[in-house]
Amino acid sequence: MSWHTEQVAHGVTRLVYDRPPVNSMPFGEYDALRRTLQRLAVDDQLRVVILRGAGTRAFIAGHDVDELRGLDEDTAAEGLARARLAFNALYDLPVPVIAVVNGPAVGTGFKIASLCDVRLASSEAVFALPEIDVGVLGGARHAMRIAPQGAARMMVYTGSRLTAEHARQLGIVDEVHPPDDLDAAAQGLASVIAAKNPTAVRLAKRGMNRMESMSLQEAYEYECVLTAELRRDPRARADAEDFLAGRTPITVRPSVSDPAG
Repeated sequence: MSWHTEQVAHGVTRLVYDRPPVNSMPFGEYDALRRTLQRLAVDDQLRVVILRGAGTRAFIAGHDVDELRGLDEDTAAEGLARARLAFNALYDLPVPVIAVVNGPAVGTGFKIASLCDVRLASSEAVFALPEIDVGVLGGARHAMRIAPQGAARMMVYTGSRLTAEHARQLGIVDEVHPPDDLDAAAQGLASVIAAKNPTAVRLAKRGMNRMESMSLQEAYEYECVLTAELRRDPRARADAEDFLAGRTPITVRPSVSDPAG
């Protein structure tokens, strides 16, 4: 299978999909992704995952269209159930995931990027949901999670592609970087997150995932519960003391809006 992991720093793991020529995904690769994520989920030392496609031609170029041609109603239902399990495992991973969108994020690739916590894109990346052009549906809810309603519907109805900068303007992408700077930007962000209290980060991730479906009042009440849980961690008190004493470094993320760098 084509998913592999490599540790790039303490607590930071890179998860790479490598299936030349364009990193398309047949159903078997969803199973491999799910199993890999399940192994990562039980690693207590893990703090951040950086997810990227291998090479430079694509992030993940979508489902293997040759496999789609042979689908009937039954095999489609079975295969898509495998995809859902992999997507759920990615969304539920207990640590933040940074998507490094180093090329086209199409179909499945768009869905995988949308399930990550943050999306950093190459200025050469494009984003699309072309399912309607190959006789399937999927990805609409993923698009609606990170894009305005009109943009999500436009992508689904037309299958049209968005440039990285257009995607950034819509909020689909958080930052756009020149291709040569993309990995360094992701590793820099990962190092900032990895330096924080890992208990706090994991509780924050759990909270933000659950709060997506809550009202404002319900969500803040739940966040107060998580705060009480965090206060059981000795580092929480130490972090407050460090902050008050001026020992906490202030992180300022640069504004990145020019895709040419």
